[in-house]
Amino acid sequence: MIHFNLTKRMLSVLVVMLIAASSSFAQYCTPIYTTGTGAGDYIDGVTVGDIANTGSGPEITGIGYSDFTYLSSDLTVGMSYTMTLQNNPSWSQTYTAWIDYNQDGSFTVDEVLGSVGLFAGGSGSITFTVPIGTPGGATRMRVRCIYPSGLLTPLDPCASATYGEAEDYTVNIMGGAAMDAGVVDVTNPVSGVDIGVENVTVTIMNMGSDPISGFDVSYSVDGGAAVTETYGGTIAAYASASYTFAASYDFTADGCYDIMAYTSLVGDEYPDNDDYTESVCNLGPITGTGAFYIYSNVYGGGEPWFSVSNTTAMTSVFGAEGTGWNRAYFETVDPYAVFNSDNCFVFLEGSDGFADELESFLSTNATLIENWVASGGKMLLNAAPNEGDGMSFGFGGTSLVYAYYTSTAVAMDGAHPIFNGPYTPAGTEYTGTSFGHATVTGAGLTNLMEDLFAPGNVVLAEKAWGDGMVMFGGMTTDNWHDPDPNAANLRANIIAYLSCMDFFICTTPGGLYADGITDNDANLHWDAVDGADQYRMTLQNTATGWIRTRGFAENMAVLTDGLDPLTTYAFRVKTVCYDEIGDISAPSGWYYFTTLGRMGDANGAVSLYPNPNNGTFTINVSGYEGNAFNLQVLSATGQVVYSSAIDVTGSNHSEVIALGDVPAGMYQVSLRNEQHAINYSIVVTK
Repeated sequence: MIHFNLTKRMLSVLVVMLIAASSSFAQYCTPIYTTGTGAGDYIDGVTVGDIANTGSGPEITGIGYSDFTYLSSDLTVGMSYTMTLQNNPSWSQTYTAWIDYNQDGSFTVDEVLGSVGLFAGGSGSITFTVPIGTPGGATRMRVRCIYPSGLLTPLDPCASATYGEAEDYTVNIMGGAAMDAGVVDVTNPVSGVDIGVENVTVTIMNMGSDPISGFDVSYSVDGGAAVTETYGGTIAAYASASYTFAASYDFTADGCYDIMAYTSLVGDEYPDNDDYTESVCNLGPITGTGAFYIYSNVYGGGEPWFSVSNTTAMTSVFGAEGTGWNRAYFETVDPYAVFNSDNCFVFLEGSDGFADELESFLSTNATLIENWVASGGKMLLNAAPNEGDGMSFGFGGTSLVYAYYTSTAVAMDGAHPIFNGPYTPAGTEYTGTSFGHATVTGAGLTNLMEDLFAPGNVVLAEKAWGDGMVMFGGMTTDNWHDPDPNAANLRANIIAYLSCMDFFICTTPGGLYADGITDNDANLHWDAVDGADQYRMTLQNTATGWIRTRGFAENMAVLTDGLDPLTTYAFRVKTVCYDEIGDISAPSGWYYFTTLGRMGDANGAVSLYPNPNNGTFTINVSGYEGNAFNLQVLSATGQVVYSSAIDVTGSNHSEVIALGDVPAGMYQVSLRNEQHAINYSIVVTK
C-alpha cells in the first residue's frame, strides 16, 4: 500500500488533491481532516447576520469539524449579506462558504456563497444574495478552510484534507413569497420488479410564508393526459405534506416512466418551482446466476496492489474463472453485457490506483446499475483509493469519503452472516496497514464495520435497493488484513452473502430464555436452527464458577433437582452441524437466571426479577406477612450501593428497587431480620 508522511510545506505541491470535485455527497457529510486544527489551522471567526462566532479557534484542538448549528440567523430572500471571516494567526488558508438553499442535505456548486484566500491572521469577506425562489425554513450553512491560501476554488464541502477546519451553522430563510408551493418528490411508485397498478404519491412543499389549502395538484406520465385532484388539507408555512392521488396508473408494462407532478396554487408568486419529474422503472427480474469481477486495467490487468486475493475469494465462492465467474475492466467492458438479467452478482473494485476509473464508470452508468440492483441484483461496491478525492456511490446519496485510514475494524453486529460463514473461521475484529482507506456515508445504510478507535467512521455498510442489495466498502484487499485466514474468509463470506447461490451456515442460536424456575429446577430454551444435528449447552454457576457442558438433541434443556436455591446461573448454546458442513457455530451470548430461595419456612419464598437487569428490579416476598426486613445491595467489593427497609404488608408483597447509576457487574442482595437472612445474586447490565 502507499502511505504518505509529508510536512506542511511539502503539501503545497499536492493542492490538486484539494480541488473541488463534481461528485455529489451524502446527507450533510462530515469533512475529515487527518490533522485538522491540531497544527494551528482553524477558522477564528464567522460573522453574518445575527451569527457572530469570533475567537472560537483557540477553544478547538486537534479536530477538523465544529458543529455550531445551535447558532442561527434569519436571512431574507432577495436580500444581500456580507460574511466576514477571520483566519487563524499561524497559517494561510483558502475559505469557501455554502448554504443548502434547496434543503436536500448536500452542498452543491450552485449553493456556493463565495471563496477567498486569507493569509495568517488576516480577515476577508464574502458577499452573497439569497436567490429568489429559495424555499423558506431552517437550513444549514457551512464554512470551510483548507491550508494553504491560493487553492483552486471553490473547495469541496466533503472531501478529506490534512489541515484546516469546517464549521456548520443554521440559517432561517425568511420573507420570500407569501404564496409559493411546488412538488418536490415522487415517493410512490419506486423502481423495482413487477410494479403494478399504483397510486402515485408526491411530496408537496409550502415554500411561502402563508399557509396554503384547497389547491390543485396534478401528475402526468410520459407526457400523457394530466390527472388533477384537489389537496383538501392545510400546509403550514415552510412545511411539507404527502399526497396520494385517488386515481391510479397502470405501470405493469416493463420499461421506464417519466412522472411529472406539479401544483396549481392561485396566486403562486414563483411558478418556476411548481413541478418535479422523476423516472420510475418497471424492471424484469434477475433470472441468471452469473457473476462479474470488474476493475481498471491501468496496471495492465493487475489487481489492486497486484494482489490476487480478490480473485481467490471469487474462485472460492463461484469456482473457476471463465465458468463460474468472469473478469472485466472499466475501460473495455460492455455495461449492458454485465447489468442484465443473466447476472446476479457484480464486484466493482476501485481500490489503489483504480478510484478515478471507478468514479467515471459509475457516473456514466449510474441509472443502468441502480436499475439492475432494483431488479434483484447484488453488488459489492468497494474502493480503498490511493488517488482522487472521494466519490458519489449513488444509490440515494451514498458517498465514499477519502482519505480516512482505518487500522482496526470491528463488526457492529457480530450476528451478521458475513462474520459467521460459510467460510470459517471469520470473526469480528481485524487489523491492517490499513484495513481501509476511506469511509462510507449516506442515508438508509445498515452499518456493518467501523473503526474500533473512532466509532462512527464506517468502512463497510449495506443497503437494500428495490429487490436487490448493495454492500459499500472502503476496504483494502484482504492480504493487508489480520488475522489470517480469517480475513480471507471474511472477504469470501461477503461475496457469498451477496451471491445468488445457497450457502449453508451453521448459525448461532438466538432467543434464549428460562422458565419453570423453582429453587432447584429450570427449563432452558433457545431458537431451533435449520440443519442442526445437536446443540451444546454450557451452564455456569456465577457464584462458584462451576461450569458444565452437555449436548441436547432438541432446542431446550430440562434441569430437575440439580440447581441450588437462590443462585444465579448463566447458560449459552452452540449449534453443531456435522452432517451439513462438519462445523460448530460460535456461542450465543450468556443468558442469566436465578433460582428461587426460601428463608427456613416451607411456606415462604423470595424472588427477584428481571435478572439480569439495568439496575432496576422487583423483589417479591411471599408468606412473610407482618415481617420487616432490612434490604442491602452490595457490590463485588463489598461496598453498600443501596439500603432500605421493607415492610411486608401482605401475603404476596412486591417492591421495585432502583439502584440508580451503578456500574455494570455482579451484586449481592441481602435481605435480613432477626429471624431470617438470605443473600441473592443479581447481574446489572448497561
